[in-house]
Amino acid sequence: MTTSSPIIAAALAAALLAPAAAVADAAALIVDAQGVVAPPALPLTEAELGVTFDLGADGEIILIHYASCKESHFRGGEVEVGPLAAKSSGETVSETEVECPRKVAFAEAANASASVVLRGGENRTVIGPRPLFVLLGGAAATIEVRRGGALVGAMDVRGGMARWPSGLPALAPGADYEITLIAGGVSRAAPAAVANGAGVTIVQP
Repeated sequence: MTTSSPIIAAALAAALLAPAAAVADAAALIVDAQGVVAPPALPLTEAELGVTFDLGADGEIILIHYASCKESHFRGGEVEVGPLAAKSSGETVSETEVECPRKVAFAEAANASASVVLRGGENRTVIGPRPLFVLLGGAAATIEVRRGGALVGAMDVRGGMARWPSGLPALAPGADYEITLIAGGVSRAAPAAVANGAGVTIVQP
């Protein structure tokens, strides 16, 4: 099973009011799953608050719980996504504290922007100096980062993720930026601020 440590944790170390189409009570990000899992758990989708996953003998699931800011790898048994944490009656393979994920909510209109983060009370999405984005559902898209209207960097979403290009300078902590999601010929934008240690940014397409 592919764990998120090499994929997400490295970026976390370096580095919700969602739109109406999003899960209303999303409480965790499903990073990966394999084997028999019921209901089906698709990687890079969200798990609703209160859902219980029944893992078969070969079933495994990795979750990042939004409220507890923990990434947990479970095997077998039942896994419940509660309001404060994810709990399992089976084996907990690993559990790691991570920087709290942030969710960006993009404006529906091209000439407007809106963003509310999951925790902390900020009115902008907080991203890391070398941000890592996870696009829910893994749809093909491009994410641009702009400052004062000027393009700073662009990232293609591959496998549901977009990383800040290694050849570009890091974003300036404390500075204001704008994130633009381009998908299907439609552009949507949201304001962002940069902070050292900010976690993965979850994008609702």
